[in-house]
Amino acid sequence: MKRALDAFVRALAYFTILPVGARDAPDAGALAALPLVGALAGATAGTAAWGVSLLAPRPLAVAAAFGLSILLTGAIHLDGFLDSCDALFASVAPERRLEILKDPRHGTFAVSGFAVLAVFWLAALWSAPIARLPATLACAGALARWAAVLNAFFVPYARAAALTRAFENKPPQLAIVLEGIGLLAAAAWLWSIPIACALVAAAALGALLGGRFASRRLGGGLTGDAYGFLVTTLEVLILVAACLLPMKPAV
Repeated sequence: MKRALDAFVRALAYFTILPVGARDAPDAGALAALPLVGALAGATAGTAAWGVSLLAPRPLAVAAAFGLSILLTGAIHLDGFLDSCDALFASVAPERRLEILKDPRHGTFAVSGFAVLAVFWLAALWSAPIARLPATLACAGALARWAAVLNAFFVPYARAAALTRAFENKPPQLAIVLEGIGLLAAAAWLWSIPIACALVAAAALGALLGGRFASRRLGGGLTGDAYGFLVTTLEVLILVAACLLPMKPAV
């Protein structure tokens, strides 16, 4: 239990703005705790949005959910999304794409990618029932990160000397299995067992296909930025799906 708690704290320190410890490079244990971090960030953003909706018009509640989803994570995944848009969609050699990932500047693909992402992200937040936002955002945040982490079992890391070398190591399998079961239960509570199974399976398949695409574009491996691309894209797609799927009535 103590090891699991330590791993969670390390994940919080690195993947959020919470001042809970040194922002050291995460290890495999912290990587396994990433879905829990996503659940916490999503639940916090959703709860804040629900609170705002009690005092202000719905657009401000949506803005709170959108802004806090980015702010609480220190934009670490969004930054990876932007960098990856510039690199993955550039018509250059894989070696050059890896160089682009290290460039702090953002180009046309990043701006265009964020414009498309933000439209669907905000539309999904607007369409979701406000009272269910805490649970919906928690589920989406956890499921997106859980699915992205599955790539660590199948795809090598692209940089031997990078800061986020946790992705070089396979996270504890038991932790990933238990988190998957927990996500199935959470999704079944929100929707239904068949929908939960389909949603978790689709997220896993989408993450692995996205990881394969990114690894091929990067010369056979993934980077921390590529994982950020997967997390951000999956989270928005899950939120969009959540708006289209029939939810159980609130008790």
